[in-house]
Amino acid sequence: MNNIKNIIFDLGGVVVDLEIKAALKEFGALIIKPVTSEEAAIQYLRPLMHAMDRGEMDGQTFTGIIKQQCRDGVTDQEIIDAFNRIIHLPKHRLEWLRQLRKKYRVFLLSNIGDIHWEETQRQATACGIDFMDCFDEIFLSYQLRMAKPEPGIYEHLIRETGIVPQETLYIDDLPDNIAIGQRFGLQTFQLPCNKLDEEISKLFPEIL
Repeated sequence: MNNIKNIIFDLGGVVVDLEIKAALKEFGALIIKPVTSEEAAIQYLRPLMHAMDRGEMDGQTFTGIIKQQCRDGVTDQEIIDAFNRIIHLPKHRLEWLRQLRKKYRVFLLSNIGDIHWEETQRQATACGIDFMDCFDEIFLSYQLRMAKPEPGIYEHLIRETGIVPQETLYIDDLPDNIAIGQRFGLQTFQLPCNKLDEEISKLFPEIL
């Protein structure tokens, strides 16, 4: 990494740990037909989540679709709670981000829908930290109605922030997203999912 002045973080699998197995287990307890495999559940949820990420479907519509697959008596809130079980936001990550802002401009670029965004903010508040204070600017796919790895969302961030890509480090866990970031001239680091704690000292030893 050379001459870094800006950092772009992905959210899920980077700032936020993704507890996929725990979420699928809770979903499995709600639906009529048992979830036979993690892959089958992901295949069912993936197009719904993609629509939410792009702002084509809101949380209310999502819960309505899922509810049709659930046993009688399951509430919207139970579905939302199961869906949000995937998100785990450790307090120390928020503290790291606030420290990084003393030296760098820090941005968030996330594929996310409204349900998970509200849960992320709720968890941050429970830690006593305003999530919005951890970043200079936040770019969310459902609000922008475009999602990574579409080039347009990267173009939008670069244009709106005025960053110089060559002076910017982009951290994401998905190779397709990293590849598009490199196309725009960003310095990149592909983080293994849920491994920020292990890698942070290598990336930013000054904050520890």
